[in-house]
Amino acid sequence: MKELTMYDWNALWHERDGYKTGYHVAHDDINQLATELSANLYKPAADLHDVAVYETPDKFILAGHDDGLQLLEMNKHHLFDVTTRLVTEDEGQDTPLPYVEIHVDNLATAEQALWRGAITLNQQGQILVAGQPINAATPPAMAFDTLSFNNNERFRAELARVWREDIPALQPLIDHWFEHGELAEAEVAEHHYGDAARIQEICDRYAEMVQREQAVLSRLFSDNELHLIAAVLKDIHFDSAAACRGLWLAVEARLVHDELDRQLKVDSAALLNKMKALSYAQEVALIEALSPLPESDTAED
Repeated sequence: MKELTMYDWNALWHERDGYKTGYHVAHDDINQLATELSANLYKPAADLHDVAVYETPDKFILAGHDDGLQLLEMNKHHLFDVTTRLVTEDEGQDTPLPYVEIHVDNLATAEQALWRGAITLNQQGQILVAGQPINAATPPAMAFDTLSFNNNERFRAELARVWREDIPALQPLIDHWFEHGELAEAEVAEHHYGDAARIQEICDRYAEMVQREQAVLSRLFSDNELHLIAAVLKDIHFDSAAACRGLWLAVEARLVHDELDRQLKVDSAALLNKMKALSYAQEVALIEALSPLPESDTAED
C-alpha cells in the first residue's frame, strides 16, 4: 500500500488530547499491532520518536511510545476543514451577487462540498444571508447532503460557529458592496478612479500595505516554508481578487499530491495552521512576494 502524505501525523499526535494508555500487547514493535487493533497499518513508524498510523473504515489510530504504549484515535468524520469567503465578482455561478461561499474539505474521507448563500437587504436595510438576518441566533439551513458527516454533531457545531463569528466579520465588506457594487462599471470607475493622481494614490497605499504585511510574514514563516509556498504559486494564476482568498487550500492540495513538505523538510500541519490564520491582506502580500514575474517582465530583465 502506498502511503499518502495526508497529514503531519507527529504534529497531530502532539497537538491533540485523548491519549489512551495502559495497553498490554504481544509486540513491543508499534508497527506490529494490526491484529490487536483490528486495523491496517497505514504508515509505519520510522524510529522510536515517530508514530505509527493504523486505519479502519471510520478512523485513524496513532500509536506511539511514551512511558509505554499510547494510542490516539481520530474519527475521520472529525478531520474536516471549513473555509468561508465573500464572493463579489462574477465567477460563473447561478447564485446572484454578492453571496457567501462555505467550502468544506475532508482529506480523510476524500469529500468536498460547497454551500452558497445569497446576500440581500430587507426593507429595513438589514443584511440577510440565505434569507436569514446576519445577526440571527439560528443559522439558515446549510445543506451539505453529499457529505457523509453532514449530521455529525461536531460538524454542525462548526457551521454554527462560522455563522456566529466568521460571517458577521464580513459585514463591512458586504456594506461596501451594497454602497458601490451595484453601480454601473463606468460609474464605479469614475467614482473611485477619477484621474491619474487618484490611481497613483491607490497604488501607493496598496504598495505600502503589501510591504508592511510582507515584513510581518517574513518573521512568521521559515525560509523553507516560503520556498514551498513559492513552488505552489508557480503553477497558479489568480484571475480575480477574490481568487486570492483561501491560499492554504492550494498548498494543502500540493502537499497531498506532490509531498513538497518532505522535499523541503517542512512541518505541513504547522504551515497549514499558520496559513489558515492569515488575513486576506496577508494572503495578497504572500502572492505578491512569491509569485513568479510574468514572462514579459522576465524577458526584459
